Amino acid sequence: MVSTAKIIAMFVPIIFSFVLFIGLILFYRKRTGVSAKPVILGAVGFIVFTQVLEKILHVVVITSFPNYADHPLAWGTYGALAAGLFEELGRFILFTWLLKKFHDYKGGISFGIGWGGIEAILLMLVVCGQALVFSFMLNAGTFESSMVQLPSDQVAAIKEGILSQGIDFYYFAILERFLAVFMQMAFSLLVLLGVTKKKFSYVILAVLIHAGVDFPIIFAQVGKITNLWIIEGYLAVIAVFSIIFIKKSKTMFTDDAK
Repeated sequence: MVSTAKIIAMFVPIIFSFVLFIGLILFYRKRTGVSAKPVILGAVGFIVFTQVLEKILHVVVITSFPNYADHPLAWGTYGALAAGLFEELGRFILFTWLLKKFHDYKGGISFGIGWGGIEAILLMLVVCGQALVFSFMLNAGTFESSMVQLPSDQVAAIKEGILSQGIDFYYFAILERFLAVFMQMAFSLLVLLGVTKKKFSYVILAVLIHAGVDFPIIFAQVGKITNLWIIEGYLAVIAVFSIIFIKKSKTMFTDDAK
Protein backbone atom coordinates (compact mmCIF):
# COMPACT_ATOMS: atom_id res chain seq x y z
CA MET A 1 0.00 0.00 0.00
CA VAL A 2 1.06 3.55 -0.73
CA SER A 3 0.37 5.86 2.20
CA THR A 4 -1.93 8.86 1.98
CA ALA A 5 0.97 11.11 2.96
CA LYS A 6 3.03 9.89 0.02
CA ILE A 7 0.11 10.34 -2.41
CA ILE A 8 -0.33 13.91 -1.18
CA ALA A 9 3.40 14.44 -1.65
CA MET A 10 3.00 13.34 -5.28
CA PHE A 11 0.15 15.79 -5.85
CA VAL A 12 1.89 18.85 -4.40
CA PRO A 13 4.69 19.21 -7.01
CA ILE A 14 2.14 19.05 -9.85
CA ILE A 15 0.07 21.83 -8.30
CA PHE A 16 3.23 23.81 -7.53
CA SER A 17 4.42 23.65 -11.15
CA PHE A 18 1.24 25.33 -12.39
CA VAL A 19 1.38 27.90 -9.59
CA LEU A 20 5.04 28.59 -10.43
CA PHE A 21 4.28 29.18 -14.12
CA ILE A 22 1.36 31.51 -13.42
CA GLY A 23 3.19 33.20 -10.55
CA LEU A 24 6.20 34.05 -12.74
CA ILE A 25 3.93 35.59 -15.37
CA LEU A 26 2.14 37.71 -12.76
CA PHE A 27 5.38 38.69 -11.00
CA TYR A 28 7.23 39.79 -14.13
CA ARG A 29 4.16 41.39 -15.68
CA LYS A 30 4.37 43.99 -12.93
CA ARG A 31 8.17 44.35 -12.99
CA THR A 32 9.13 44.23 -16.69
CA GLY A 33 6.00 43.32 -18.58
CA VAL A 34 5.35 39.97 -20.27
CA SER A 35 4.72 39.35 -23.96
CA ALA A 36 2.39 36.48 -24.87
CA LYS A 37 4.10 35.34 -28.07
CA PRO A 38 7.55 34.66 -26.52
CA VAL A 39 5.90 32.84 -23.61
CA ILE A 40 3.96 30.60 -26.00
CA LEU A 41 6.90 29.98 -28.33
CA GLY A 42 9.15 29.32 -25.35
CA ALA A 43 6.75 26.64 -24.13
CA VAL A 44 6.29 25.13 -27.59
CA GLY A 45 10.03 25.33 -28.25
CA PHE A 46 10.84 23.37 -25.11
CA ILE A 47 8.44 20.60 -26.16
CA VAL A 48 9.71 20.42 -29.75
CA PHE A 49 13.44 20.62 -29.10
CA THR A 50 13.71 18.62 -25.87
CA GLN A 51 10.73 16.30 -25.79
CA VAL A 52 10.65 15.42 -29.48
CA LEU A 53 13.96 16.05 -31.24
CA GLU A 54 16.29 15.37 -28.31
CA LYS A 55 14.29 12.30 -27.30
CA ILE A 56 14.63 10.91 -30.85
CA LEU A 57 18.40 11.19 -30.53
CA HIS A 58 18.32 9.52 -27.11
CA VAL A 59 16.33 6.59 -28.50
CA VAL A 60 18.87 6.12 -31.28
CA VAL A 61 21.81 6.31 -28.85
CA ILE A 62 20.26 4.03 -26.22
CA THR A 63 19.29 1.51 -28.90
CA SER A 64 22.85 1.54 -30.21
CA PHE A 65 24.41 1.44 -26.73
CA PRO A 66 21.99 -0.49 -24.44
CA ASN A 67 24.62 -0.74 -21.69
CA TYR A 68 24.97 3.03 -21.38
CA ALA A 69 24.45 2.94 -17.60
CA ASP A 70 27.66 0.94 -17.26
CA HIS A 71 29.60 3.94 -18.58
CA PRO A 72 28.34 6.86 -16.44
CA LEU A 73 31.16 9.24 -17.41
CA ALA A 74 30.51 8.82 -21.14
CA TRP A 75 26.74 8.89 -20.68
CA GLY A 76 26.91 11.96 -18.46
CA THR A 77 29.05 13.80 -20.99
CA TYR A 78 26.79 12.86 -23.88
CA GLY A 79 23.58 13.67 -22.00
CA ALA A 80 24.84 17.02 -20.77
CA LEU A 81 26.08 18.11 -24.20
CA ALA A 82 22.89 16.91 -25.90
CA ALA A 83 20.76 18.92 -23.47
CA GLY A 84 22.91 22.00 -23.94
CA LEU A 85 22.92 21.77 -27.74
CA PHE A 86 19.22 21.12 -28.23
CA GLU A 87 18.05 23.70 -25.71
CA GLU A 88 20.40 26.55 -26.53
CA LEU A 89 20.33 26.06 -30.30
CA GLY A 90 16.55 25.78 -30.02
CA ARG A 91 16.40 29.16 -28.31
CA PHE A 92 18.75 30.63 -30.90
CA ILE A 93 16.63 29.36 -33.80
CA LEU A 94 13.39 30.68 -32.31
CA PHE A 95 14.82 34.09 -31.42
CA THR A 96 16.41 34.39 -34.86
CA TRP A 97 13.51 33.21 -37.03
CA LEU A 98 10.24 33.64 -35.17
CA LEU A 99 10.81 36.29 -32.51
CA LYS A 100 12.54 39.07 -34.44
CA LYS A 101 10.28 41.71 -32.86
CA PHE A 102 11.01 40.58 -29.32
CA HIS A 103 14.77 41.12 -29.05
CA ASP A 104 14.53 43.09 -25.81
CA TYR A 105 14.79 42.27 -22.11
CA LYS A 106 11.03 41.82 -21.83
CA GLY A 107 11.08 39.34 -24.71
CA GLY A 108 13.92 37.34 -23.15
CA ILE A 109 12.19 37.19 -19.77
CA SER A 110 8.91 36.14 -21.38
CA PHE A 111 10.58 33.42 -23.43
CA GLY A 112 12.42 32.10 -20.37
CA ILE A 113 9.19 31.93 -18.40
CA GLY A 114 7.55 29.94 -21.19
CA TRP A 115 10.50 27.57 -21.57
CA GLY A 116 11.16 27.01 -17.87
CA GLY A 117 7.51 27.07 -16.85
CA ILE A 118 6.37 24.37 -19.25
CA GLU A 119 9.44 22.31 -18.34
CA ALA A 120 8.35 22.34 -14.70
CA ILE A 121 4.77 21.37 -15.58
CA LEU A 122 5.70 18.56 -17.96
CA LEU A 123 8.34 17.03 -15.68
CA MET A 124 6.04 17.06 -12.67
CA LEU A 125 3.18 15.57 -14.69
CA VAL A 126 5.44 12.81 -15.99
CA VAL A 127 7.30 12.00 -12.77
CA CYS A 128 4.64 12.62 -10.14
CA GLY A 129 1.62 11.96 -12.34
CA GLN A 130 2.92 8.55 -13.34
CA ALA A 131 3.76 7.76 -9.72
CA LEU A 132 0.22 8.73 -8.73
CA VAL A 133 -1.34 6.43 -11.31
CA PHE A 134 0.83 3.53 -10.19
CA SER A 135 0.06 4.27 -6.54
CA PHE A 136 -3.69 4.20 -7.10
CA MET A 137 -3.30 0.93 -9.02
CA LEU A 138 -1.26 -0.59 -6.18
CA ASN A 139 -3.77 0.48 -3.55
CA ALA A 140 -6.63 -0.89 -5.65
CA GLY A 141 -4.81 -4.19 -6.16
CA THR A 142 -4.85 -3.86 -9.96
CA PHE A 143 -1.19 -3.02 -10.56
CA GLU A 144 0.06 -6.42 -11.70
CA SER A 145 -3.02 -7.19 -13.81
CA SER A 146 -2.77 -3.81 -15.54
CA MET A 147 0.91 -4.26 -16.39
CA VAL A 148 0.79 -7.72 -17.96
CA GLN A 149 2.21 -6.37 -21.22
CA LEU A 150 5.53 -5.62 -19.49
CA PRO A 151 8.20 -8.14 -18.43
CA SER A 152 7.70 -9.34 -14.86
CA ASP A 153 11.09 -8.06 -13.70
CA GLN A 154 10.28 -4.58 -15.02
CA VAL A 155 6.89 -4.62 -13.27
CA ALA A 156 8.60 -5.66 -10.02
CA ALA A 157 11.17 -2.86 -10.41
CA ILE A 158 8.46 -0.23 -10.93
CA LYS A 159 6.54 -1.49 -7.92
CA GLU A 160 9.64 -1.49 -5.75
CA GLY A 161 10.51 2.03 -6.89
CA ILE A 162 7.10 3.41 -5.96
CA LEU A 163 7.01 1.68 -2.58
CA SER A 164 10.60 2.48 -1.59
CA GLN A 165 10.73 6.09 -2.80
CA GLY A 166 10.66 8.44 0.16
CA ILE A 167 8.26 11.35 0.54
CA ASP A 168 11.19 13.75 0.57
CA PHE A 169 11.93 12.91 -3.07
CA TYR A 170 8.70 14.56 -4.20
CA TYR A 171 9.19 17.64 -2.05
CA PHE A 172 12.76 17.95 -3.32
CA ALA A 173 11.23 18.10 -6.81
CA ILE A 174 9.50 21.35 -5.83
CA LEU A 175 12.77 22.96 -4.82
CA GLU A 176 14.54 21.67 -7.92
CA ARG A 177 11.92 23.11 -10.31
CA PHE A 178 11.92 26.45 -8.48
CA LEU A 179 15.68 26.71 -8.87
CA ALA A 180 15.76 25.40 -12.44
CA VAL A 181 13.28 27.93 -13.83
CA PHE A 182 15.68 30.81 -13.08
CA MET A 183 18.45 28.97 -14.91
CA GLN A 184 16.19 28.65 -17.94
CA MET A 185 15.43 32.35 -17.84
CA ALA A 186 19.13 33.19 -17.57
CA PHE A 187 20.00 30.94 -20.51
CA SER A 188 17.24 32.55 -22.57
CA LEU A 189 18.63 36.02 -21.89
CA LEU A 190 22.21 34.93 -22.63
CA VAL A 191 21.23 33.44 -26.00
CA LEU A 192 19.13 36.49 -26.84
CA LEU A 193 22.09 38.72 -26.07
CA GLY A 194 24.10 36.64 -28.53
CA VAL A 195 21.41 37.25 -31.16
CA THR A 196 21.09 40.99 -30.54
CA LYS A 197 24.85 41.56 -30.39
CA LYS A 198 25.46 39.17 -33.31
CA LYS A 199 27.91 37.13 -31.22
CA PHE A 200 27.38 33.42 -31.65
CA SER A 201 30.05 32.90 -29.02
CA TYR A 202 27.34 33.71 -26.44
CA VAL A 203 25.31 30.76 -27.71
CA ILE A 204 28.35 28.47 -27.50
CA LEU A 205 28.95 29.74 -23.96
CA ALA A 206 25.33 28.95 -23.08
CA VAL A 207 25.73 25.41 -24.47
CA LEU A 208 28.88 24.80 -22.42
CA ILE A 209 27.44 26.25 -19.21
CA HIS A 210 24.24 24.28 -19.69
CA ALA A 211 26.23 21.08 -20.18
CA GLY A 212 28.24 21.85 -17.06
CA VAL A 213 25.06 22.36 -15.04
CA ASP A 214 23.46 19.13 -16.28
CA PHE A 215 26.50 16.86 -16.00
CA PRO A 216 26.24 16.04 -12.25
CA ILE A 217 22.43 15.83 -12.52
CA ILE A 218 22.73 13.12 -15.17
CA PHE A 219 25.28 11.39 -12.92
CA ALA A 220 22.59 11.33 -10.24
CA GLN A 221 20.05 9.89 -12.67
CA VAL A 222 22.23 6.82 -13.25
CA GLY A 223 22.65 6.35 -9.51
CA LYS A 224 26.19 7.66 -9.10
CA ILE A 225 25.08 10.49 -6.81
CA THR A 226 22.43 9.43 -4.28
CA ASN A 227 22.45 12.34 -1.83
CA LEU A 228 19.72 14.73 -2.97
CA TRP A 229 21.14 17.53 -0.82
CA ILE A 230 24.29 17.57 -2.94
CA ILE A 231 22.26 18.09 -6.11
CA GLU A 232 19.95 20.68 -4.55
CA GLY A 233 22.88 22.59 -3.07
CA TYR A 234 24.61 22.59 -6.44
CA LEU A 235 21.45 23.82 -8.16
CA ALA A 236 20.95 26.49 -5.51
CA VAL A 237 24.39 27.96 -6.21
CA ILE A 238 23.71 27.97 -9.96
CA ALA A 239 20.28 29.54 -9.37
CA VAL A 240 21.80 32.37 -7.34
CA PHE A 241 24.21 33.19 -10.17
CA SER A 242 21.29 32.93 -12.60
CA ILE A 243 19.20 35.44 -10.65
CA ILE A 244 22.16 37.82 -10.49
CA PHE A 245 22.62 37.51 -14.27
CA ILE A 246 18.90 38.04 -14.88
CA LYS A 247 19.08 41.33 -13.00
CA LYS A 248 22.41 42.49 -14.44
CA SER A 249 21.56 41.62 -18.05
CA LYS A 250 18.78 44.22 -18.10
CA THR A 251 21.39 46.96 -18.47
CA MET A 252 22.98 45.13 -21.42
CA PHE A 253 19.70 45.29 -23.34
CA THR A 254 19.24 48.92 -22.29
CA ASP A 255 22.68 49.79 -23.68
CA ASP A 256 21.77 48.16 -27.00
CA ALA A 257 18.63 50.27 -27.22
CA LYS A 258 20.52 53.53 -26.85
